[in-house]
Amino acid sequence: MKRTLMIAGMSVLLGACATGTDNAPGALDVQSSTSGLKGTYTLGKSKLKFSSTEVGRGVYDVVVDINGATLSALVDQTRRVAEVDGFAGNGADTQLVDADRELLNKFVGAINEQVGSDRADAASTLSRVASNWSQTPETVPLQRQVAGEENRDWTSICAYYYYYVDATHDDNNYNDFSPYSTSHAHVGYRSASTYYYVNGSWITTTQNHVPLLYEYGNCYGNCGAGCPSGAQTLTLDCHDHDQCVRNGHAIASLYCDDEFTSASDDEFFAPTCSGT
Repeated sequence: MKRTLMIAGMSVLLGACATGTDNAPGALDVQSSTSGLKGTYTLGKSKLKFSSTEVGRGVYDVVVDINGATLSALVDQTRRVAEVDGFAGNGADTQLVDADRELLNKFVGAINEQVGSDRADAASTLSRVASNWSQTPETVPLQRQVAGEENRDWTSICAYYYYYVDATHDDNNYNDFSPYSTSHAHVGYRSASTYYYVNGSWITTTQNHVPLLYEYGNCYGNCGAGCPSGAQTLTLDCHDHDQCVRNGHAIASLYCDDEFTSASDDEFFAPTCSGT
């Protein structure tokens, strides 16, 4: 069930900050072919192996080997359905931990910078799926189906780029749209940090369920961790997930599981927003 957008007032001005993304250095080796791409990504002592191959018209087989585990996704961009899985080297079920999410997050930044993520092809599918894995909590099964259809399963907020749109979450203390779990969040502004308007000043100290704050930065509302190198994918579900993990909860928080699940189909299938 999709909710109605709530557009906040524009009376609070943005603070000055640096634009751009923050990608730690790593070594990305990519081999491209007519059917897709494969390669490795090395960051310190950690190494990730990946491939994304078009196995049918608009159907991509994505495989990432990371820290002894294999992550896989069969993504049909035409039908907008995906089968996602993850398992240990012995075939047993496994879950991602913080070190895995951090490595995946850096890998996504590197693959976007070198290959790009705006196209509907093997590279962009790899980027979207890996970005989703980089935000997957331990409490969400790696084996799951993701399906989506615009206006039923996601609501684009491309038209609200650079506007404040209310974002909200629920948890063990507050319901959706409680003042303590709702923020006036600026859509899409690029910066390395999230900024919060507290006592007449913009600060970067993460806030914990402070009611109805104005917030901006770090590509708020984009489907994926942080800012992409290219156009953003801005949806209402991703906006809400950002609000949850930036206001009292971490990426892996149990209380953001429902927001993460709702945003997954947006990240896999929603179109990018030109000019963002």
